[in-house]
Amino acid sequence: MNKRIMKVTTLFSIVGLLSGCLSELDKEVVEETMAPDQVAVQTTANQLSMDYYRAVITDGRYEMGIASSSNTNLSSAGNTIAFEEGLLRISKGIFPTDQYFLQEGQIIDEDTMTNWLARESSDNPEGLNPALAANEEETAPDTETTVAEGEETTMAAEENQVIVDSNSTPIYLTQVMEKNIMVETDEGYQLAGVVIGLAMNSVYQYTDDEGVSYEQEISLGEMRERGRQYANIIVGRLRNTEALRNVPIVVGLFRQTANNEIAGGTYVMNGISREGNYISDWTEQNEYRVALPIVSSDDYSEQYAFFDNFSDEVRNFFPHLNGVTGEALYIDNGLASITIEIVSQFYQQSEITALTQHVTDVATKNLPENIPVEISIVSAHGPEAIITRTGENSQFTAHVYEQ
Repeated sequence: MNKRIMKVTTLFSIVGLLSGCLSELDKEVVEETMAPDQVAVQTTANQLSMDYYRAVITDGRYEMGIASSSNTNLSSAGNTIAFEEGLLRISKGIFPTDQYFLQEGQIIDEDTMTNWLARESSDNPEGLNPALAANEEETAPDTETTVAEGEETTMAAEENQVIVDSNSTPIYLTQVMEKNIMVETDEGYQLAGVVIGLAMNSVYQYTDDEGVSYEQEISLGEMRERGRQYANIIVGRLRNTEALRNVPIVVGLFRQTANNEIAGGTYVMNGISREGNYISDWTEQNEYRVALPIVSSDDYSEQYAFFDNFSDEVRNFFPHLNGVTGEALYIDNGLASITIEIVSQFYQQSEITALTQHVTDVATKNLPENIPVEISIVSAHGPEAIITRTGENSQFTAHVYEQ
């Protein structure tokens, strides 16, 4: 583990000594003659808005996270989007986008990530998920067995292990995401912080040896307790690297929703370790997502009436739509953002243009003001148009994709 993390130490040491950097945020990058063992580090010249970090570029390329190929364990697309979106929101609250830059995780490598996400065992002492109890066993899927032979195949993902009895030991931690926060100094770009997201299961889904599927709910309290433990373990492991001894490490706990839920999960708390091997400063987060339209009358509230009015007016004007769905994010009991998808049966340029114009009018009329909104119009051919509005702007911006 330490050897893997130490590979990155050289990178950050080099980054701290680079002389080819931006003299001012709005000027072109000045290229300088460098020694053979140096790398050119710069940032993107433009910043789309203060909602986004400018990216750190190394040798003219955007560096992908070294464990990015491991980010496949979340249960739905909604969770995948919400996991990163929420982590960046936490990061921006601590490291403002006008002072810091973003680089994908370069510290936790893929082998380390795989070991952490697995169960603890004699073969894998670094596993963060609990070891199986003495009366439990799990079998690997038989890749040669087919459904035609009367046997069901099982997924290799740990959320779908074959368990002997229903009193199983859950997989709590399902994914880890890392972001590196950089700052510009006179010597170049240096690591200013590490932001870690821990995706925790709210439901552990598994199958017994007879092919019967089970769901075991994990309470919010149990998830929080486990998440805090994992956060402190990870912080302690990272602190073993000299370059990370005094770097602030931020950890967010994300509660992912079950795979049959439309809306993605949310972060329930985050903490920061400015130094030392544990997090002493935890902050509760009050966030929740609502899938729209509301199907159950028990869950309906007048606060969602804006979406019904919007959907009705869009459908009445264009009756041949396959669906109008959305998701509302609430933070501290206030509406924070709205995303909507409209699925169209038609795709001619004139039809899509007319629909986009009408949707823009209806959105202006019905959707709450001063809230970021993103409306996507799609068809069987793919994306057709997008309509957006920032929280600071009262006007919508629309774009119809050329065919």
